[in-house]
Amino acid sequence: MPKVNFEGGEVDATEIDFQTRREDWNEYQLMDGSIIKLKAVVTQILRIEGRYDREDNPVYRVKSTNVLWVKSTDELKKKG
Repeated sequence: MPKVNFEGGEVDATEIDFQTRREDWNEYQLMDGSIIKLKAVVTQILRIEGRYDREDNPVYRVKSTNVLWVKSTDELKKKG
């Protein structure tokens, strides 16, 4: 059973298998004309054993990576 740092100490955690149901992009229009799209892609989910939130749900630690997509105007692109 893996250990994770939680609230100042090391606690037991259980890795939970998961299936991706949906990964949506967040899209931002920049004032320089560029468009940035960003989404978080979850790589690992751990349930902290014996810990619960205020609604009595188990506490999870989620590891993720950000995926970034950029579309800039021709004027902003590197010349040459």
